[in-house]
Amino acid sequence: MREVKWNRVLMAIFLYMPIFIFITGCVTESLSKRAVPPAESQLIEEAGETAVSLYHDFNDVPVPKELEIKRENSFAFQTTELTIGLLTFSGNVDPDSLISFFTTKMPEDGWRFLSSFKSPKNIMFFLKENRFCIITITSKTFAAEVEILVTPSFQSK
Repeated sequence: MREVKWNRVLMAIFLYMPIFIFITGCVTESLSKRAVPPAESQLIEEAGETAVSLYHDFNDVPVPKELEIKRENSFAFQTTELTIGLLTFSGNVDPDSLISFFTTKMPEDGWRFLSSFKSPKNIMFFLKENRFCIITITSKTFAAEVEILVTPSFQSK
């Protein structure tokens, strides 16, 4: 049973590997000097309430408090230098507000926005020092699912 979970985890890593290699090849010096302009690190206000974020296994990747972690589909690998892995969340949250949340909050923790795909499955790419963060937001019938994948950047300094 445990071996099956590790096989799924390894398969997910290898499926995302071509994306990482593509991104590292496309990241240029000019891109790394740009910052995310939207909202200038302002707090998101929704219906008069300030959006609150939590931190799970990654201490620099904020997650909206409305999302609940799905531990059975998540894993994290931690060393003294970095923490990588895949965390999966779900909750009754509008996908557009999740995109806005991550666009605003990630730069506050030192992440630089690289690019995004907007479709039924929204994918956002961030870079920080020696790591990539890929956030996938999928809209379901009465909920949204969020996958946060943090991996080494494979970028030589």
